[in-house]
Amino acid sequence: MIILLASALLLAGCGGDVRPTPSPAAQSPIASPPASPPAPTSGRASKSHGRADDVNGDGRADLLVYAELIGKDVRFLAVVYGSSRGLRAARPAIVSSRTFFAWQIDPGIRADLDGDGFGDILGYGRPGDRDEQLRPYIFWGGPDGIDPRTLPTPVPPPARSDLATFRSVAGDFDGDGAADVAMSADDGQGGANLVVMYGPFSRAGVPTRRTVQPSPTGGDFWRMTVDEIDGRHATGLVVFTGDDGEQTSGWLLNGGPDGLAKSGRELRKGMAATFGDFDGDGARDLAVGDDGSRNDEPGNETEAPEVDKTLTVYYGDGRTWTFKGAAGQAVAGDFDGDGRDDLAFGGARSGYEPVRMFWGGPGGLRAGGGIRGLVRGEPLAAGDYDGDGDDELVLAYRDELFKVTVSDGRSVLNRFDLPPH
Repeated sequence: MIILLASALLLAGCGGDVRPTPSPAAQSPIASPPASPPAPTSGRASKSHGRADDVNGDGRADLLVYAELIGKDVRFLAVVYGSSRGLRAARPAIVSSRTFFAWQIDPGIRADLDGDGFGDILGYGRPGDRDEQLRPYIFWGGPDGIDPRTLPTPVPPPARSDLATFRSVAGDFDGDGAADVAMSADDGQGGANLVVMYGPFSRAGVPTRRTVQPSPTGGDFWRMTVDEIDGRHATGLVVFTGDDGEQTSGWLLNGGPDGLAKSGRELRKGMAATFGDFDGDGARDLAVGDDGSRNDEPGNETEAPEVDKTLTVYYGDGRTWTFKGAAGQAVAGDFDGDGRDDLAFGGARSGYEPVRMFWGGPGGLRAGGGIRGLVRGEPLAAGDYDGDGDDELVLAYRDELFKVTVSDGRSVLNRFDLPPH
């Protein structure tokens, strides 16, 4: 399967556009509808003019990093702020585990939750000096970014239980311009419900309203992937079936004026997922792939050929395309500034496997090459960190330190460590 992708990349490097064979699966759109102007809003939501990923309101994206350095028993959150020269690696905001004990926070979970024009950070953990139940917390953005020495605001739990809440993600599920939060919550019967808290949120962490719906997977879930908030469309949500390291199926729930759909469509197995508009038609597309993790129970260490090292792209017009030959995380962004999203995929096994680039175009993604100068790294996040109009790709792996590489999708632009020396 690696040979299939390598051959495609070789041909692409010779000037030919290589496109995968369309799959006979999925014949109807499953992603969000074409972008449209956001519905009029009232209250604080209408005051937000900033970007969801801009924590200090300077017009440039900022990078959120969660790092767990096992060998050093160090765990921290870091916000690296953007600037006209890119990410300011020497001056990150570091939240130590003594202040806030974070747990498995996905990169890029940012949203303007209170509608004040500054991006906020939705965390998950507990105060570092207390033995409390883990739950969502909000770090409030402002002109100086977040205050790394101040305890974040807890989000009131939807239920009281030892397993009341798991991981949470932020989106705009009803498309009203106010950020919302989706979380998994104990249903009291050994399963889980999907709780959606609709914003704007008060500074006490209280949403405007809350809904509870059955698990879209029919059982426990904790991994979720959400579309980015851009103020132009209701964001979709992928909820993954509970796993023990193996690749499981995700269920796509579309957003709309009434909020998240109550039922979704089952996707192919693969726990790497990212949204984008890869063909530039205004409809949201979704890429789902093998993130490289495996169940380590005897007899369960492998995945079926249709899952192993596979990436499936679901286009908003109903097309489905499949690429073979890579595994790892998937991150979308417009790295060449042509108005269509591109895709970085790969870097499994702690960043040792190759990262492949796929470039957006009128017909969708086409296979590209690797990243010049990249030795090791896994796609982590994307954003316009220097404010020049196109996105930069961030890749990372952990060693003695958290190693970060910044790229334009073709070559390495910068490297730095967290925490800085």
